[in-house]
Amino acid sequence: MDDLLKSYRKTRIKLMRYKEICPEEEQEVVTAMLSDVQYAIEWLSLGHVPAPRRGIYRRSREQRTVHFDPLHLQSWAQPAAVGSPTTLSGFERTQIDEALRTLSERERQAFTLHVALCFSLAQTALEMNTSKSTVQKYVERARAKIKKEREANLFLVI
Repeated sequence: MDDLLKSYRKTRIKLMRYKEICPEEEQEVVTAMLSDVQYAIEWLSLGHVPAPRRGIYRRSREQRTVHFDPLHLQSWAQPAAVGSPTTLSGFERTQIDEALRTLSERERQAFTLHVALCFSLAQTALEMNTSKSTVQKYVERARAKIKKEREANLFLVI
């Protein structure tokens, strides 16, 4: 194991030296290689998956904020779950409908699939026949619109 770690460290040094002299079109590839080698070094040094680069405690308030209870959104998206502890009242269902009314059809579809039904971005993109980054933009826009609507609409005050 130590030999492998030494080998990765030597490779990292060689990559760092090459990055200084490599052509500009290779910079991105070399940077990605450096990142991968650094990750492998951390993994081998720690003996487990390295921690995320930005832990939850270091995220901004906006990144930590949940605008709706995910269980309520799941119950809204799947009303057949009658009798479950997350069954929504008519008022709660109306609140969610009111918040979602400002979204475009594609934003609503992406938000419902990704947030309410817990599809991954890749699954949502496949379902919507679009790219993962487009779905991510739809969901981000939907969250921003919902946040704005909740701040402006007295009906949505919880």
